[in-house]
Amino acid sequence: MPKLSVIIPVYNVEKYLSQALESVINQTFADIEIICINDGSTDNSLTILENYAQKDQRIKLINKQNAGYGAACNDGLSLAQGEFIAILEPDDYVDTEMYERLIQKAEKYNVDIVKCCFEEILEFYDKPKIEKTKWSQAFKLPTQVFSIKECPLFLYFHPSIWSCVYRTDFLKKNNIQFVTPKGAGWADNLFQVQTMCLAKKIIYTDEPYYNYRKYYFSESDALKDYTIPFERSKEIHKWLNEQNISDENLLACLYKRELTYVHLMLSSIPFSQLHKGIETVKSFVSSIDKNIILKSSIFNSREKAFYKLTVAMPFIAYLKEKIKKIRKSILCVHINRNESNINILGRQIKNA
Repeated sequence: MPKLSVIIPVYNVEKYLSQALESVINQTFADIEIICINDGSTDNSLTILENYAQKDQRIKLINKQNAGYGAACNDGLSLAQGEFIAILEPDDYVDTEMYERLIQKAEKYNVDIVKCCFEEILEFYDKPKIEKTKWSQAFKLPTQVFSIKECPLFLYFHPSIWSCVYRTDFLKKNNIQFVTPKGAGWADNLFQVQTMCLAKKIIYTDEPYYNYRKYYFSESDALKDYTIPFERSKEIHKWLNEQNISDENLLACLYKRELTYVHLMLSSIPFSQLHKGIETVKSFVSSIDKNIILKSSIFNSREKAFYKLTVAMPFIAYLKEKIKKIRKSILCVHINRNESNINILGRQIKNA
């Protein structure tokens, strides 16, 4: 039996797939099985997978009709034989020592989940740039074993389920699986909330072992259906209610993330669906506990003002987000400590 099962759901990623596979095959931790689910790819992804499977007997290849990211991950979970489970998205890659380091921590501290930081590969520049996620710069994060109640901030952060190693018994005991909406559909959101909330022991390392590709200046550019955040959030809160989880600190961190989703939804509503879209957003924000938003210190004044505006005048909030998105699409200025970049119409014109 392998110590670790790495699940890779694959759909039309021929450009990056070899890099993803090589990063797993060449891990310093070799006691792994690599479960690749080809989810009905129409490019050369299946051929690439077949070639690698012939070379490395640790690769298990499942070829199936397209059913979406969540269904593919569930197929991997059902086949996994390892004591631990990890998920790798096929257009990303991991550092060579990632799984060795995370499993060492899992065994040393006997935890359900080990989570690491990650680096974002910003593909929307002429030359891709790499930036470490700045969680630890903005917030004080635990360095020892914790539960989500002790550090609910992880419900605000990017779900990043792929920057974790999970104990297989923990997932099976709690019957944790992915929702299966058609396409990608943010199927990782509920999985992240369930794993974080049900884990008794979690440990985090700020070492960025995972490399995550981003393709857009704005997250709203990647949102093809503005209703997706609303649907996933409904599933999350339904599950929280079923589990009698009502801790206000947890909900505050989740609401903080969901407010970013409201921004995405507003900027993504097509004009042809304006009335329905505004009603959807109104339903979304009305489900948020007003008292938690207004009294929790985790929300800044700008977030509270945005919430109030969206509740009172959602059409005005829509117009503001649309204008903001248009401005970003025309001119984007990116600044960090080391350099500044100016992009017009998505093209970099200055790098100082």
